[in-house]
Amino acid sequence: MGGQKEGGGVKHDYLNTIVFILVLSLVFGGVLAGTNAWLRPRIVVNEQIAEKRAVLDAFGLDATGDAQAIAERFDSQIQTETQQDLAIYSWFDTNGSTKGYAVPFSGAGLWGTIRGYLAVSADLKTVLGLTFVEQNETPGLGGRIDEPAFKEQFRNLSIDLAQGFAYGDQLDAITGATSTSRAVLQILNGLLQQTLAEWEVA
Repeated sequence: MGGQKEGGGVKHDYLNTIVFILVLSLVFGGVLAGTNAWLRPRIVVNEQIAEKRAVLDAFGLDATGDAQAIAERFDSQIQTETQQDLAIYSWFDTNGSTKGYAVPFSGAGLWGTIRGYLAVSADLKTVLGLTFVEQNETPGLGGRIDEPAFKEQFRNLSIDLAQGFAYGDQLDAITGATSTSRAVLQILNGLLQQTLAEWEVA
C-alpha cells in the first residue's frame, strides 16, 4: 500500500510540473506577444529609417544623424515611385533636375540572402554607389562586402550593360571570399542587364 501511495505521489508531482511549465510558457508567451505588439510600430519606423538611410548612402548623400534628420533629408531630395512592382527612388537636386535613381536588389549569397540598394546616374551610364541592408556572409571574410573599402570601388564606376561587371583592373574581390564576391557581381549584373535596361525613365 505504501508503494502505491508513493507511486501516486510521483505521478501527481510529475503532472504538477507539466502544468506549471505549460502555465509558465503561456504567461511568458503572452508577455512576449504583448511586448512585440507594443513595440511593433517603433520597429516599423526604425526599419523605414534604415531603408531611407541606405538609399541616401547609395547615392553618396549624407546618411548620418537621428531618425528625424534622415527622414527630412530623404523627403527633401528623394521621390519614390513604382514601376512593374519595382520601387524606384529618384534623387533630385535643388533645381528639380533628376540626378540619379536607386533600386533595391536581392539575391543569393554564400550563406543567405544579400539585399541592398544600387544607385545609378540619370543617364544610366554610371554607378553612383551601392549599399547593403542584409547579408549573412562569414564575418571577416564574405561579411567584408559591407566595408567601405569594398563598396566605394563601385562608386562612379562606368556601367557596361553588354558584358557586365567583372573583377580585374577596376574591381577587387575580397581575399578569401571569392564566392561571396562573385555572388555580389552576379546579383548586380542581373539587375543591370535585365531590370535597369527595361526602365522607363525620363
